[in-house]
Amino acid sequence: MTRPLSAPVPPAAGGLWRWSRRVGLLLAALVAGFLALVIHPQPLFAYSLQRGNLVLHARAPFPAQAVPIADEVLRRVSRSPLYDRAHTHDVFLCDTPALYGLFALWGYRSGGVTHTQFTGNAFIRPFNIERNVVFGRMGQVKQAERSLAYFIAHEVTHAMSAHHFGRRPFARLAAFQTEGYADYVAFAREVDLARGRAALLADAPEMSPRRSGLYARYELLVAYLLRHRGLSVDQLLEQPMSQKAVERELVDATDL
Repeated sequence: MTRPLSAPVPPAAGGLWRWSRRVGLLLAALVAGFLALVIHPQPLFAYSLQRGNLVLHARAPFPAQAVPIADEVLRRVSRSPLYDRAHTHDVFLCDTPALYGLFALWGYRSGGVTHTQFTGNAFIRPFNIERNVVFGRMGQVKQAERSLAYFIAHEVTHAMSAHHFGRRPFARLAAFQTEGYADYVAFAREVDLARGRAALLADAPEMSPRRSGLYARYELLVAYLLRHRGLSVDQLLEQPMSQKAVERELVDATDL
């Protein structure tokens, strides 16, 4: 007796297969749509303001105070030798925690208020342009010196660094190198090395990133390497460095 090469698919099984295939296609379309939105978030941000190569995006019209803030960001980041006026930086100002969380993904629960993606796009938690402030995860206003202009400049510096050195090499650097240099540029201030070393030896609260949420310790080390050791920014960020070794060297320095 001749047997069929394959048994016919029962109607119920065929329906289940077609349903599973449709669900799979729908999920694939949703993932593709989300990835497209992550790479190009502009559809969710109806308004934009461009100053030089900095483009701010928001869901509401920009008040007049946005222009001097953007100009101040450019003043700070253009001091860096990594600044490239031909490379555009997109910064998205998120007016709700949920919108920020959509783009920060796994980092949205962190204490941080900003996030830079692998795409180079930067996102800022809820903010107030008129007051030049950013609100933390619990709704508190960040310290005055850590203004909206500071946070934008910090994230743009991350984006400039990753663009210059490559995202994978940049991701392998120590936290004190990446965060310290971003703060060094974003604050645009003179770091008192002797005073910083005293605070480091005294284990001052601001010298603990974990306790304070600040990068003062990292900024101090970067300032020491750039100003005292005379390293270039390329030398600072070209390969991972030992934080402990730099700290020992700073503590032992006698000519700060």
